[in-house]
Amino acid sequence: MNGLRAVVVCLVIACAAVVSPASAVTPGWSALPVPAAAPPVTVSDLAARGPGEAWATGYEHAADGLRPLAYRWDGTAWSRDTGFPGAGEPGWLGKVQFVGEEMWTFRQRSGSGSGSGSGEILRRSAGAWSTVPLPQTLWAYQDFAAVPGAAWVVGEDDTGLKVLHYDGSAWTAQSTPDGVRYVMGITARSATDAWAWADTSTGTTVLRWNGTTWRDAKVPLPPDSNVHTVLPEPSGRVTVGGSQYTDGVARTYLMTWNGHAWRTTYPPLGDTSAEAMVRGPDGALWLPVRSDRAFRSKYARVDGPRTTFSYGPERTDAIVVRPRALARAGSSLLSFGTVEIYGSKPNLMSERLGG
Repeated sequence: MNGLRAVVVCLVIACAAVVSPASAVTPGWSALPVPAAAPPVTVSDLAARGPGEAWATGYEHAADGLRPLAYRWDGTAWSRDTGFPGAGEPGWLGKVQFVGEEMWTFRQRSGSGSGSGSGEILRRSAGAWSTVPLPQTLWAYQDFAAVPGAAWVVGEDDTGLKVLHYDGSAWTAQSTPDGVRYVMGITARSATDAWAWADTSTGTTVLRWNGTTWRDAKVPLPPDSNVHTVLPEPSGRVTVGGSQYTDGVARTYLMTWNGHAWRTTYPPLGDTSAEAMVRGPDGALWLPVRSDRAFRSKYARVDGPRTTFSYGPERTDAIVVRPRALARAGSSLLSFGTVEIYGSKPNLMSERLGG
């Protein structure tokens, strides 16, 4: 009798293991090979249009200065694109956006970092490149955003702040509310719904474009805080991420607009920058965080009040593994950044979760 009972128990356990969701293998982060550049390398941005196309941008440090970098993901592998205008000239590539079927990215023709030099928008459609020159040269380019029917470039010249707007055929300069001294970043959901975060005479402020004018969005930011990013979504939800400073110590905050009110939370992220925050395919917010393991990257998943962490794959002899940008690519997440192997300068790395 005892023997029969043991057999039955074993069968029940075996069946439960087969049908139980908990027994399924949860996919983890995996490393994706990336063709090397001239180190040290700086990563600017990453964007994806479904699982079969993503672009990453930045610049490498060649012998005679900076050189712009563009990498394309085709759903299987990363490859370096050297066919864009100015690929062999000094400069850098900034934010990358998908505008319908086209890929748009901002390029500065000369200078280093965000220094002076002429700027332009590069567009890639059906494998061919074209350019949209800016109407003037700025000595600082802060950010770029593009959606169907509109694009913005924010920066400064010798007269101060500049917000340049492109409507598909011509550029105009837009004015901002009184007291705005410096626009740090910009993003857009549509041609009539754009968001920017700015430094003003009273502190950091979030601005909103309604198709006619820029206005203070009246976001109740925490005291003594700044903004790293604004994430507007098609559903109408908006998430603001930044840092609040208390007694000289920074901690990350997230603010979410649900259509009726703003809600502020303080996930256990320390002083992590929320600049690379994205909404993942699972509906949670994802962002890279400072890793406590020298040979592995680390990511945070924020889902309401719950924050969990995951690690990338082990990398032999790695000193620092630093994802710089994240993007949703269908049902998976892509990351792009740099890895510093002992005895060498930072070069490119990429990882994927799911897929």
